[in-house]
Amino acid sequence: MSISFSGAKKYKKHNGFSKSARIKTPLPSPIHFYSLHQGRNILLQPTVKKGERILLGQKIADLNSFDAIPVLSSVSGRVVSVTADMISVENDMLMDQYPYAPPDKSYDTLTTRELLWILRESAVCEVRSGIPVHVLLSCEKTPECVIVCCFDSDPYVSSPQAAAAGNAEKILKGLSIVLRILGIKKAVIGVENDTKKIYSDFKYHLRYNTDISLYSLKARYPQSRSDILVKTLTGKSIDAINTVILSSETLCNIANVLESGQPVTDKIVTVSGDDILPPNNYLVPTGAPIASLLTNSGYTSPSIVVNGGITDGRRITDLDEPITGITKAIIAFNNKNNIPRYAKIH
Repeated sequence: MSISFSGAKKYKKHNGFSKSARIKTPLPSPIHFYSLHQGRNILLQPTVKKGERILLGQKIADLNSFDAIPVLSSVSGRVVSVTADMISVENDMLMDQYPYAPPDKSYDTLTTRELLWILRESAVCEVRSGIPVHVLLSCEKTPECVIVCCFDSDPYVSSPQAAAAGNAEKILKGLSIVLRILGIKKAVIGVENDTKKIYSDFKYHLRYNTDISLYSLKARYPQSRSDILVKTLTGKSIDAINTVILSSETLCNIANVLESGQPVTDKIVTVSGDDILPPNNYLVPTGAPIASLLTNSGYTSPSIVVNGGITDGRRITDLDEPITGITKAIIAFNNKNNIPRYAKIH
C-alpha cells in the first residue's frame, strides 16, 4: 500500500542517487578522535592512558551511569592523547580485534536485563537520535507499537536506505528482539515506494506475520521526520501515541550484536554534494575525521561542508570533527553555486 501525508513536497534524490547502491569502504584514516561528551550532561571517563596500545572494539571510555554507553575504539593502535574532552588514537592499520564472542546463551533465552546489558556494552545507540538503545527500550510505560523507518526524505541522504537494502531478514530479527524486550507484538515498517526491492524483501519475509504492518510511502519531504512519520503510519499525532521509533541501521546493529557479539564500531554515512561528483554510501569507522572521508569522495578543498542533511544539517569548519554513531551524511560543495535554493544550513 502506498501512502503519503498531505502538504508534502515531491523530491528526487540528489544526482540520481541509487538508494540500493553498494556500500563502499573508505581508505583508513591515520588518526581517530573519540569525544567523551555524550548528551548534554554526560562526560565519560577514559579507561586508557596515553601511549597504551589498544585493540579494535576495546572500551576506551565509560561512566557508571544508566544513561551512558561506552566509547569503543574502531581501530587498533596507540593512544596519542587523552584530554578531558577527547581521546586520540593513532591507527596502526593492523585491525587487531579485542576478543569478543556471542552470548553464551541463545538470545531467545536471555532475560530482558541481560539483553539490555549486552546492547549497552556493545555501544548500540539509535542512529537517528543518539539515544542509547538500552535507555530507549527501558520504557516506564509499555509502547503501543514500534515504528521502523527505512529511509530518509532528505534529497542528499540515503544511508538508511543503504542499511535496509538486502537486510530485511536481519532487520526483522533485530525487530523481534526489540519486541521481546518491550513485551509487545505490534510494529509498523515504512519504506519509500521507489525502493521496490527493499519493499518486496520485507513483504516476502512478513508473508506469515500478521502483527507487523508494511507500508510503502510516496517519496515526499519531510516524511522521515518523527512527528510526520508517526502521523502517516498510525494516523495519530506523536503526542497521542506511545511508540518507539527505530532505524533500519539500528536494528541491523542489534541483530549483529546478539548473533556474533561484535560491538558497534562503524556507521553508514552518505557523502554527496557537488553535481560533478557521484554520491556514495560508506561504512566508516567511528572516530575517523570527516576530512578523510571527503578526500575519499573527491572533495579536495570544499568551501562548504555540512554534517547531516541539506535541509537539517549544520555547517562545520573543523574537518577533524569525527564521524560518530549519529552521523548520517556529510555534504560538501567545492562550488558554492551548486548549493540548492531550498538548503537550510544552520
